[in-house]
Amino acid sequence: MRYAQTLNRWNFTLGDYKTKVVIPHTWNVDDEVMKHRGKAIYETEIFVSLDLEGKKSLLTFNAVYHTAEIYVNDNFVGTHSRSGYTPFRFNVTDFIQFGENNTVKVIVDNTHIENMLPHKSDFDWSDDGGIIRRAKLEFIEPDAVEYMHITENITSINNGFASGTLKIKTNTDKPFKVKVYDYSNGKLVLEHDGSDIPFENLKLWSCYTPNLYVVTLETDNDIYEERIGIRKIEVKGEKVFINDEEIYLKGCEWMPGSHPDFGMAEPLDHSIKCLRQLKSAGCVFTRFHWQQDDAVLDWCDENGLLVQEEIPYWGYPKEAAGLQFDIAKQQADEMVFFHHNHPSIICWGVGNELGAQSESTINYVKDIIKYFKSKDSRRLVNYVSNTLSRVENTDKDDAALYGDIAMWNDYLGLWEPSDDIAGHMLRTCKKAEGMPLLVSEFGLCEPHFKGGDKERARILEERLSMYKDIHNICGYMWFSLNDYRTHCGEAGEDKMRRRVHGSTDLYGNKKPSYELLRKLQCDDE
Repeated sequence: MRYAQTLNRWNFTLGDYKTKVVIPHTWNVDDEVMKHRGKAIYETEIFVSLDLEGKKSLLTFNAVYHTAEIYVNDNFVGTHSRSGYTPFRFNVTDFIQFGENNTVKVIVDNTHIENMLPHKSDFDWSDDGGIIRRAKLEFIEPDAVEYMHITENITSINNGFASGTLKIKTNTDKPFKVKVYDYSNGKLVLEHDGSDIPFENLKLWSCYTPNLYVVTLETDNDIYEERIGIRKIEVKGEKVFINDEEIYLKGCEWMPGSHPDFGMAEPLDHSIKCLRQLKSAGCVFTRFHWQQDDAVLDWCDENGLLVQEEIPYWGYPKEAAGLQFDIAKQQADEMVFFHHNHPSIICWGVGNELGAQSESTINYVKDIIKYFKSKDSRRLVNYVSNTLSRVENTDKDDAALYGDIAMWNDYLGLWEPSDDIAGHMLRTCKKAEGMPLLVSEFGLCEPHFKGGDKERARILEERLSMYKDIHNICGYMWFSLNDYRTHCGEAGEDKMRRRVHGSTDLYGNKKPSYELLRKLQCDDE
C-alpha cells in the first residue's frame, strides 16, 4: 500500500566544483568549498515504476539548512525557508512521470539573512549549509493517512500504570480501527474503533522506565503507525513532576554537528555515541538549541532521555518584532506537527538570551508561549534567560518568569562578574520564588577564560554543591558535553573553528571533567 524511496545519492554543484555526495551532506566540511556561504545545487534521479501510477507522491526532507528551492522534472515545486532544522513535505504528484526516470533538484542557500531564525550571524553554533538530514519520496493512496497525532489524557496513575483515553487526530475522513501494541514484545494490548480510545493499566513512560507502544491506524486500504509513550509532565509550585512523582532535572547539553569530518550532517552512530555519553554520565535531561532529527528523538524515546527542543532564536535581535514572532510561529507549527508523538520531548523552548528584561522580549515570550500551548497543551514551555541575575536590575521583570520553569544561564564570575557568587545566586533564585528554577547553562569556555579542564571541573563541583541546597532549583544543565563547532568560535579556523566548552573534545574523546560529571551525578542516585 505504501512505498518509500530514500534519496541518498546526489550530484552536488557549487560554482565550478562538482562531485557526488551521499545525503546527509554539508559542504562546509569539504576542504574545497568549506568557506562558502551562499547557494549550492543538489540533483538526483529516481525511476518511478508505472505500477505506482494513481498514488499520491510526497517528497519529504528532514532538514535543509536553511533555504530550499525544490524542483521535480524542472517544475518548480516550492520553497521552504525561515527554518533550517525542521522537517517539511511537498505533494509532488502532479510532477511525477510514472514508468520513467525523474529528476529532483534542490537549490540550497545558507547565507546569513534577516528573514530567518537563527537570525543573520547571531548564533553560537555552526552554519553548515546542505541537505543535512534524510530525504525520501513516498507513494501512498490518494486518501491515505498522512499523519497521526496521539494525545493521552491520563485520569489515574497506580504503581507505574495509567488509565485514561487516547485521542487520535489525523487527516482521513474514512472509518478506522486503532490497535495498540507493546513495543517491547509486539503483544496486542488494545483495539478500538474511532478516535477516542479508553485505556486501562498501560505502562507509563519515564526516564527510568521508557515503556513504548506502537499505535496502528487501519482503514479499508491503508495502515499507518506511530510510536508513543504515555506520560504526564507538570509543575506544582517549585517542583517538576513526571507521572505524579517529583523529578530533579539533572542534565548536560550536547551540541550536535561538531565532529569536523561530518558537521551538521553527522551520521546517526556518532549522535548515538554522544547521547550514550549523556546517559552514562547520569543525565536525565538535555536541551537542544535547535530542532533535531526524528532519529535522535527516537533514541531519546527508547532510552528515557528527557528533552527540551527549542526554536533557535539566540542573542539577537533583542528587540523581538512581528517578523520574529511570525517565524517562531512557523517553526512552532512544524515542531508540534512533526514531533508531536515523541514522549522524550517534555518542554518546548522559545528563545535563549534575548535581553529578557526588555518589554519587547517579554511580550514575545508571553505571546509565543501562549501560541505553543494553543497547539500542544501536554508539554511545558520555557524561555532561557541570562539577565535574571543582573544585580542592577533586581526589581525588573524578566521573561524567564513567564515560562513554566524559570530557566537561567549561570555564568556568575565569568561572563557575568561577581564578587559574591553564593549570595548573588541566592538573590537570583529568590526572584523566581514560588516556581521551579532550572540552571539552563553553567560551565567554562576557553580560551576566553583560563584554567583549562581543571578549572572546568572545579566549577562543576562547586556549583553542584550550591544548587542542591537551594529549595526552588529543580535541576541544572552542564554546558557542555562537547567542545563545539561554531562560526563565531574563539579557537581554530574554518571547519575546526570552535569553542572549547566541553567535557569531551570535538571527536567525543573524554576529558577528566567528564569523569567527574559522571561520578557526581551517578553517586547521587
